[in-house]
Amino acid sequence: MTACITTLGLRLSCQPKGKLRPEHIEKAFVQLPARAQLLLKPRYISVDPYMRTRMQPEGYDYIERWNAGSPLSGWTLAEVIASNIPAFKPGDLVVGHLPMQEIIASDGKGLAVIPAGSDPTAFLHPLGMTGFTAWVGMQLIGQPTEQDTVLVSAAAGAVGSIAAQLAKRLGAKVIVTAGRADKRDWLRHKGFQTVLDHRHADYAEQLHNAAPSGITLNFENVGGRAFTAAIEAMKANGRIVLCGLVSQYQSEQPRQSPHNFAQLGQKRVSVHPFVVPHYLDYWDDFQKFMAPLVARGDINWRLDTISGGLDSIGLALIGLLRGDNLGKRVVEIP
Repeated sequence: MTACITTLGLRLSCQPKGKLRPEHIEKAFVQLPARAQLLLKPRYISVDPYMRTRMQPEGYDYIERWNAGSPLSGWTLAEVIASNIPAFKPGDLVVGHLPMQEIIASDGKGLAVIPAGSDPTAFLHPLGMTGFTAWVGMQLIGQPTEQDTVLVSAAAGAVGSIAAQLAKRLGAKVIVTAGRADKRDWLRHKGFQTVLDHRHADYAEQLHNAAPSGITLNFENVGGRAFTAAIEAMKANGRIVLCGLVSQYQSEQPRQSPHNFAQLGQKRVSVHPFVVPHYLDYWDDFQKFMAPLVARGDINWRLDTISGGLDSIGLALIGLLRGDNLGKRVVEIP
């Protein structure tokens, strides 16, 4: 493959201050390398809350910051359209972290071929990076038992929905939250009995009534007022697995701490923040654990699919940060 190819991709036009808006993401021409080993056509691109954190000027040490002009990337299900690498054949479906482009050049590193007979879209959710995030946070770090009362916020989202099911499978009492009525209905339909609205004015009281003896393990996804209420409800010597703070990512102060943070010390609550790039050595263990559950239908999952190709990425991400999704939000690329 030596011909020069120009394609379209997405980049950050400028770093947002406060809320992300559609004009912060723009299309631009991308020149592909003349001797690309692989050419890929994306089929689905995952849209995830961490993308907004990559746009924050202070950045994070575990992942490259997106500055003005930076190309955007994400977890992608793609089809091989040309290959000089024997392990990849035209027509193969692969997943990996890839640039958001109409055509993608790759050297094959970090890509996994979808096994024959598998549902490819499962590798966008329970068998993909969001499923891995849930497994690391709940199974490796949280390690709930039958003695635990577990709180999972945003439990109708991509990570929360898997994390809550893992806690339930381990025998814990599981309290789940969601900010919309249809999400709470979906959670009840999937077998969760204690379903709360973390946006409700009386959420702290609802949480106390649901767990009068206190929460022993909190899998935190939301932040803000919901996290404040969770801290109030924590039992002494409890654990918090800090996965995300999605309600704060569109704020001008996205790293603001809860006003009652001191209670964590008073209650001797341990806090375990984590980021999945530090756990990639466990990827094969995760696949061995999760793949049989998915194959048997023992894990419920749902794609929230947005059509419209690359032009829809910005609005899809904005909607996700607003809580519009039910399940794992992805954008389909025609």
